[in-house]
Amino acid sequence: LAGEQGIRAAGGRHLILRTSWVVSAHGANFVKTMLRLGAERDSLRVVADQIGGPTPAADIADALITAASAMTRGAEGGTYHFAGQPDTSWADFARAIMSEAGLPCRIEDIPTAEYPTPARRPLNSRLDCRALQSAFGIARPDWREGLAAIVRELRA
Repeated sequence: LAGEQGIRAAGGRHLILRTSWVVSAHGANFVKTMLRLGAERDSLRVVADQIGGPTPAADIADALITAASAMTRGAEGGTYHFAGQPDTSWADFARAIMSEAGLPCRIEDIPTAEYPTPARRPLNSRLDCRALQSAFGIARPDWREGLAAIVRELRA
């Protein structure tokens, strides 16, 4: 929030893109963790009551390039939301990861209360991305396509 406020206070044209559940073949993230654990274990317990839109980093980069290009031609900046679709739970996302990778690991649904973390996690991380679509023509990407590309990249 402080970063966003600072950008706005600077007074220049800007684009703030809020996103969630970022995944990639690089860095530490849920996909890579699930692939590692899924190869080591027969089953995993994964939170099923937190809902959001997994968002491949490559799609975020593409969205930023598209929006920045439009801004060079006069489009207004501002603050927008961008997340993959369809919305899903962490548990269902984990199932999709196992399926995409061909791993037999079973996913057991658990509530957030059974997976305590130092930071509280929201049950609803869905983002309304209609303003970005309206302003720049950028649709929510299908995270399943991004997941397939991530798994292919990790196998290469």
